[in-house]
Amino acid sequence: TFNEMSLKLKGMKATISEDRARLASILDNMADGVILTDSEGNIILTNKAARELLRLRDKNISGKPLIEAVREHELSDLLNSCLDTGQGQINQFDLGTSNRFLRAIAVPVAYNRLNGALLLIQDLTELRSLQTMRREMVGNISHELRTPLAGIKAMVETLQDGAIDDREAAKDFLSRIKDEVGRITQMVAELTELSRIETGKSELKLEQVNLNLLVEEVIAQLKPQAERQNLTIEMALVDDLPATQADKERIRQVIVNLIHNAIKFNRPGGKISIMTSCSEGSVVVEISDTGAGISKYDLPHVFERFYKADKSRSGQGSGMGLAIAKHVVGVHGGSIRVQSEEGKGSAFSFSLPIKS
Repeated sequence: TFNEMSLKLKGMKATISEDRARLASILDNMADGVILTDSEGNIILTNKAARELLRLRDKNISGKPLIEAVREHELSDLLNSCLDTGQGQINQFDLGTSNRFLRAIAVPVAYNRLNGALLLIQDLTELRSLQTMRREMVGNISHELRTPLAGIKAMVETLQDGAIDDREAAKDFLSRIKDEVGRITQMVAELTELSRIETGKSELKLEQVNLNLLVEEVIAQLKPQAERQNLTIEMALVDDLPATQADKERIRQVIVNLIHNAIKFNRPGGKISIMTSCSEGSVVVEISDTGAGISKYDLPHVFERFYKADKSRSGQGSGMGLAIAKHVVGVHGGSIRVQSEEGKGSAFSFSLPIKS
């Protein structure tokens, strides 16, 4: 009957409306951008991700040619190739309107004939940045290993050629060899820790740790390096510093890294100050130096993986240490901070909650 047909039509319309709302919700919650065009290259629909990636501020773009709405020739050329050939196309390009690197895939939409195209847009900026940093890291590590190994080889050969009979020279060479081995050991420790972080195996072995004693152990380890640069180390360790539950070796590596940086980037005859204190239920370690400092442009990035503030100083570390330090302190429930001004030194500090 007419009433039954009317009810069926209403039901179908309601179902179609629900399906469209569901599809719209799915599209707008996708991380990848989606643009659907007709066979002439005019936009039929866009999702939220596409509008954000391409910075489409004009909401009334439906029915407009893609090139008019987006003004990105790479994307328009990709769409035209897809519509002209009826075959899928793919391209990667830098977005002219922002500092982003995109991959776009154009897929023909056809029933009995070509009806249009579907553009999928992916943001690969972070991936490309990570790949670039990893390439730089491999180069940095190769250099960092080659330099101390070459130095060790040369000093061992000198000792073999007779310098071992000169007591003072032999003592100096052996001390230098120890320092170079220390550099390599630190790099291997950083690589091991980075591997643990990336594989999700960064588990903590908690024990009661006295940070005063740990700081003193690290200073004793690194003091010969500081003395060779004529650096003065000052300590101000608060009495009766409470112990805290921590992974001793991981926190040791954090302190080693921070003091090692204070030595590397200091000026000859400069000073390093190490202080411990208590603050709002946490124990705090601060390491400051009188070195080159960090520019305001580099300062926000110093805790990023593989980031090296001074690219010209190719022999000054792998760029992993501070990122690992931030991760280690973070998984302990603490925080790490830096204050620095170019030409006026740096002060790094980290805090760990007091836990018994």
